[in-house]
Amino acid sequence: MLTRKEILQSFRTRSILEATRKTIATRGFDAVTMERVAKEAGITKGGVYLYFRNKDEMVLAAIEEIASKMIGELETRAEPRAAPWERLCQTVRAQLEIMERHKDLLRTLLLDRRLLRDSPGGKQSQRLLKYRKRHEGQLKKILDEGVKEKKFHAVDTARAAFYINEMTISTALKRMIGLSRAPLEEETQGLIRFLTLLLREKRSKI
Repeated sequence: MLTRKEILQSFRTRSILEATRKTIATRGFDAVTMERVAKEAGITKGGVYLYFRNKDEMVLAAIEEIASKMIGELETRAEPRAAPWERLCQTVRAQLEIMERHKDLLRTLLLDRRLLRDSPGGKQSQRLLKYRKRHEGQLKKILDEGVKEKKFHAVDTARAAFYINEMTISTALKRMIGLSRAPLEEETQGLIRFLTLLLREKRSKI
């Protein structure tokens, strides 16, 4: 059972991280300061420093927390006993829905890649990219099953998982930057139809 002190610390940490994400979503990375986050979270600047040493540490923690929550939710949205194609469609649909819900924050993250500035081998990049790898690992597992059952064409499933994730992210980003006014369901169906052509429909000989 958590003590009163631990509950208060958890609440303040969540408040700081949520305030950080809100600032990033509405104003961008450059607007994030310890003073602004403290004001948004309803605590003193000194209080923020009790939990985070600097702005970079605070921003990374805020993004890592939401990435963990998003991936965790995504993994619960596909029916484990469904056929590979149904699970793949459920996963793509869920990813687009979750990204739509967090579009203000994700727009900034996708257009401003500064959190990956130490890529590919830096510690900061690795902390964030592990969530992408986790998701693509789940996609690969679905694809492996589909290929094994001969429901999908024989493909390099690791590469296909990367491409499917990229197409899903790009579909979401297209909406975020105003290049599509179509309903989310229409965009989702369009992507699923494209995946059908790539993975399931009979290929003509070249």
